[in-house]
Amino acid sequence: MKPFIILLITTLSLFAQSNPDSIINSLQRLDEKEQIDSLSVLCWNYRSITPKTSIKYGLLALKKMEKISYFKHKSEVLNFLGVIYGNIGNLDSAYYYYQIALDVAKGNKVYSEIAYSLNNIGDYYYKNALYSTALEKMMEAYNIFEEINDKKGMAYVLNDIGEIYRNQKDYEKALDYFDRSAKIRSDRNDTRGLAKSLINIASVYVEQKLEEKALMTFYKAIDLSEKSDYLKGKSWALAGISDVFYAQGKREKALEYLFKALELDTKIQNKYGEISSYNMIGKIYIESNLLVQAEEYLNKAEYESRNTGHLDQLLISYEYQTKLAVGKNNYKLAYDYQKLYEELKEKIYGQENKNKIADLQTAFITERKDRENDLLKKDIEFEKTTRNYAILITILVLASIVLLVMRFKTQKKANLYLTELNSSKDKFFSIIAHDLKNPFGAVSNFAEFLKTDYDDLTESERKEIISGLYEASIDIQKLLMDLLTWARTQKGEIGVTKTKLNIKTIFNSICKSYSLAAKKKSINLRIDIDESLEISADKLIVETVIGNFVNNAIKFSNPNSDVILFVTNKEDKIRFSVSDSGKGMSPAIIEELLHANANITTMGTNNERGTGLGLKICKEFAEIHNGKVLIDSEVGKGSTFSFEINNK
Repeated sequence: MKPFIILLITTLSLFAQSNPDSIINSLQRLDEKEQIDSLSVLCWNYRSITPKTSIKYGLLALKKMEKISYFKHKSEVLNFLGVIYGNIGNLDSAYYYYQIALDVAKGNKVYSEIAYSLNNIGDYYYKNALYSTALEKMMEAYNIFEEINDKKGMAYVLNDIGEIYRNQKDYEKALDYFDRSAKIRSDRNDTRGLAKSLINIASVYVEQKLEEKALMTFYKAIDLSEKSDYLKGKSWALAGISDVFYAQGKREKALEYLFKALELDTKIQNKYGEISSYNMIGKIYIESNLLVQAEEYLNKAEYESRNTGHLDQLLISYEYQTKLAVGKNNYKLAYDYQKLYEELKEKIYGQENKNKIADLQTAFITERKDRENDLLKKDIEFEKTTRNYAILITILVLASIVLLVMRFKTQKKANLYLTELNSSKDKFFSIIAHDLKNPFGAVSNFAEFLKTDYDDLTESERKEIISGLYEASIDIQKLLMDLLTWARTQKGEIGVTKTKLNIKTIFNSICKSYSLAAKKKSINLRIDIDESLEISADKLIVETVIGNFVNNAIKFSNPNSDVILFVTNKEDKIRFSVSDSGKGMSPAIIEELLHANANITTMGTNNERGTGLGLKICKEFAEIHNGKVLIDSEVGKGSTFSFEINNK
C-alpha cells in the first residue's frame, strides 16, 4: 500500500473514530482501488474498537470490489468479517463468511487466505465445542502456512491449537503450543500477537497454581495490549488477573477486575468475554452467599451461551446454576441442571472425542518427525560421501523408500481420520442447521401463540395450534431417532442377530406404526404377501429399513393413493419392497441418493421435509446384513424401494 494512503488511514483513525461516515467521505479523494485497500485496512483495525463500524467498512469494501471487479482483498475481507461476527457472538454469520472466503481463496489460489479460512473455520468449531473437528482444520491450515513459510500464520494457528488443548485440560501440550507461538511473534515484533500468546500462557500458569508467575505475565500482556491498542487483549488480561486473585482467596479484588473486564468487553462487543465474566461473577456471588446477585449474572450467562452457541461456557453455567439451586434449597432444579451438565460434558469431553483428538495429534507429530528425520539423514549421508560414495547411494535409496512408505502410511491414516471426522461433522451440522431448526421453530412459535394470545384464540384455532405442536414434536422425534440410530452404526454398535421371522407379522407391525401418517393423507397401506412366509433375518434391521421405506412412500405419495408392501423370492435371495405411485425421481437423483456421502433435502407432496439420513441408515443396515438397497423410480409415476438379502 502506498505510504500516503497508510498516513491517511492513521490520521483518520486518530481523529474520526466516532464518525465512520466522515472517514468514508474523506476516502473519496482516492481512486476506487485505493479506497478498497483503505477500507480493508480500516475493517481490520476497527474490529476490537467498534465492531459495527468495522463491519460497515468491510461490507462497503466488498460492494466496491464487485462494482469494479477488483478482488485482490476479497477473501481477506471476508475472513475479517467472519472474525468480527465471531467476536460479537454471531457464530452462524462468522461461519458463512469463512466458507465464502475459503471458496474465493481457493478459486484465486491465495494460499495464505486458504489457510486463514481453514483456521477460522476451526475456530468456529472450537467455539461450538467440536474440538476434534476444530483441530483437524487448524492442522490443515498449519501445514499450508509452513509450506509457504508464513511465520505470522504459523504463530496464529499454534496459538489456537494451544487453546484447544488448554480447554481439554492438557496443560503441558497447551503450554508447548503457546510458547512456540509466542517465540515466533516475539521474533517478528508482533506486539499484539505476543500479548495474546502471553495471556494464554498466563492462563495455564493459573491452572498450574503458579499465581505470581501468572500475575506478572498478565501485567506484561496488558502493557503490550495498551501499546498496540488491543482492547480485547486487555479485557482478557484483566479477567485473567481476576482469576489469580480468586485463586488467592481475594474475592473482592477478583470482582473488581472482573467488572473492569466486563465493562471493556461490553464496549467492544466481545461476547465470549462477556459470558465468561457473567459466569465467574455468578460463581463468586454464590460463594459469598449473595444468591440474588448470582442468579442475575448466571441467567445472563446461560441465555447468552445458548443464544450464541458457546457450549463450553454453557457447561460452566450449568455447573454454577446447579450450585445456586442447592444454595436456594431447590433440589429439583439442582437435579435438572446437574443432568444438563452431565449430558453436555459427555458431548464435549467424551472419550470418543478425546480419542479422535489424540489420533490427529499423533498423525500431526509423526509428520513433523518424518520431516526432521529426513533432514537429519540427509546431513549424515552428506558427511559419508567422502568415504564411500557407492554405499551412500544405496543407503539413500533404501532410506528414501522407507521414508516414502512411512509417510504414505501416516498420511493415509491421518486422511482416514479426517475423512471420518469431516463426514460426521457435515452430516451433523446439516441435520441440526437445516432440519431440526424447522420443527423446533414451529414448536417455539406455536407455544408463543398459546402463551400470548390464548384468550383471543377461538377453540378451533387452539386445536389447530395444538395439532401443529403435535406434528412438530413427531418430526423432532423422528429426526432424533434417526440421528441416534445412525450414530450407533458409526460406533459399530449394530450387529446382526438372525431369528426366524414371519414377514406378514413384521409388515403388519410397521403399517400399524405409520397408520396415522397414512390416514392423514388418505393413503391405503396394502400388504401383498403370503401369510406363512418366514425367513431367518435380523428383526431390528428389517423393521428399521422397511419402516423407513414406508415413511418415505407416505411422504412422497399423493393423497388417496396406495402404498404396497410385498416380497419376492429369487433363487437364494429375498427382496422386501415398498412401492408407491407418487412423485418419483430422475436417474440423477437416484444416483445421488445412493452415493455414500449424499446429503439431500427434499420435500414431500404436502411439503414434508426429507433429509436423506433415513436412506443412509437403510444402506448401512443393509451392508451390515450383507445385503443391498435398490431403487426403481420414474418421475411422475412413483418409486419402488427394495431391501435384498440372502435367504439362508
